[in-house]
Amino acid sequence: MAAVVAVVLAAGAASRFGGGKLLASFEGRPILQHVLDRLAEAGVGEVVVVLGDDAGEIERAIHWRAESRLRNPDPARGLSSSVRLGIEALPPTTEAALIVLGDQPLVPLEAIRAVLSAPADPARPIVVPVYRGDGGSNPVRLERAALALVAEATGDRGLGPLIAAHPELVREVIVEGEARNPDVDTQADLVALLESAWAARVRANAEQVDRHREVPDGADFYAPVTSLFRADPTRTDEPVLASLLALVEPTETWLDIGAGAGRYALPIARALAPTDGQVIALDPSSGMLAGLREIATEHGIDNVRVVEARWPPDDIRPFAADVALIAHVGYDIEAIGPFIGAMERVARRRCVAVLMERQPSSIADACWPPVHGESRIALPALPELVELLRAMGRNPSIERLEREPRRFDSRDELEGFLRRQLWTQPGSAADARFRAALDEIVETDPDGRVGLVGQHSLPIGIVSWAPRAPD
Repeated sequence: MAAVVAVVLAAGAASRFGGGKLLASFEGRPILQHVLDRLAEAGVGEVVVVLGDDAGEIERAIHWRAESRLRNPDPARGLSSSVRLGIEALPPTTEAALIVLGDQPLVPLEAIRAVLSAPADPARPIVVPVYRGDGGSNPVRLERAALALVAEATGDRGLGPLIAAHPELVREVIVEGEARNPDVDTQADLVALLESAWAARVRANAEQVDRHREVPDGADFYAPVTSLFRADPTRTDEPVLASLLALVEPTETWLDIGAGAGRYALPIARALAPTDGQVIALDPSSGMLAGLREIATEHGIDNVRVVEARWPPDDIRPFAADVALIAHVGYDIEAIGPFIGAMERVARRRCVAVLMERQPSSIADACWPPVHGESRIALPALPELVELLRAMGRNPSIERLEREPRRFDSRDELEGFLRRQLWTQPGSAADARFRAALDEIVETDPDGRVGLVGQHSLPIGIVSWAPRAPD
């Protein structure tokens, strides 16, 4: 629709959130940035942003395009005062105003486009979207005939009472495929959105695999590759392990969730042995745990309690520990909130997570386009975990290290690893594409180790935080 100007309301004090709401991080960007980016993607060229008392901070933090900004001198008068200021600032050529809330980072493109594309109707100049999942009615389009009605708006409910008072002036447009457009009013709202976004990424990643899968996972996905996860528990050349050992205190119990073949559980158990501490090693893979037991026996490590189970179990009480650890676990956990919550409930002193900037299997990402014709959907990783913890009110400490590019003993071993991440069947057409693509990107180091061309050191983070005491 020609001559439409968006008015973004961003002047609230966010008292229920605890302040600073519009600059809170959601998927790596401030909440307000998401709203402005959606408008730009929808093709809305003229935007007026009404700011409040935190205008200076917002001005510095947002990546602006050509948006006009003005400040509400008295935002305590309520949302309606920002609506009026925004309308008063519209250019005289404006045919309609699109009223957008600055605290709705998921405002759907489909909603913006549906509201904007509805034909003009002077008899019903207020256009609102209708979602499947809630009664929200934003963003709102006010055509020229409705702009004068804004003077009736009062208090902190914006256009809600105005719309309710004039149903005869309202047109509803159905937003196909979109269930909701939630506000972020509280920290809990932000946590819920982050958990939902995490789950959506995990589901999308899994659905992508299901579209291309030629090989089933099998009862124990990791059993065939347990050897790749074995490590000497006496090693002294791994910075991540050194950092974890520095966190160990005498007599403690550590719970290693997803312990695998004991890469970290066994060295930590060795460090705790002189003070009668212990490690609980939990993992759902019997193959991995068989490897752990074998290595423990080889090195005389007997202060490890091995449990074959998924986290969280129905009863977490037997897993009480001083420290709960996950290392390269969590990337594909859909219900990340309950997963972390259970960690915190069993940990008396500390929770620790070791995660990479991108999941370890991302080494195979370069093969997805030539093999499957599309880029790999990335799983949540270190940045998403840190963002979630901060939204939860935790204050995590983060030690960042670099992990050397993964190398393999032979091309066959590399092929086996990559093939498992591509779910291709040896001998299939997809597998032929894989082998052809690999010919172009495989390289052998001077020491005979095999990897992919262009691999770089991967950032890895050791995240540590104090668990919140249960209410």
